[in-house]
Amino acid sequence: MTSKGFAMLLDAAKAAGLTERPAAGSIVDQAERDELAMVADNDPDMAAAMRKARTTLAEFLAIASAPQPGMEGFAVKIAVHDGCQAEYFWIHPFSYDGVRFSGQLGNTPRSLTRVKAGDKISFSEHEIVDWTYMDAGKMQGNYTARALLRKAPKEEREAFERRYGLDCDF
Repeated sequence: MTSKGFAMLLDAAKAAGLTERPAAGSIVDQAERDELAMVADNDPDMAAAMRKARTTLAEFLAIASAPQPGMEGFAVKIAVHDGCQAEYFWIHPFSYDGVRFSGQLGNTPRSLTRVKAGDKISFSEHEIVDWTYMDAGKMQGNYTARALLRKAPKEEREAFERRYGLDCDF
């Protein structure tokens, strides 16, 4: 893992129609500008976040296949590789045909040139490293964002948590 898109913070929120403008320079503002946050390959918080997402993936996929009222913005995150570079993208919307998943790239690539936002991509379940959706205005999953938010200034973290209902603990 060489980079993680900071845009991972908001894609599900944008998909759910939550697009009010944040304060300039805040974490939310950086996410809406689709900026990247570089994370070390061996970052323990990010590794734990991806493990948590993987262990809860089956539950998420069951919910996504039969959502309840108020649930929307279902997305999964995968790494797209280009040689030795990798960039992480939210895939929204996505579908499963019984063999492979497919969906649209939800972020604007920053380090890769072979893909662009909106491209359709197919992938396997084992490639999914995170998932998210909105449930009655509260963000669920998005463990990689939680890992990034833990390192953010307290005021920005609390503002994001209040706005999206995302608890940084997992």
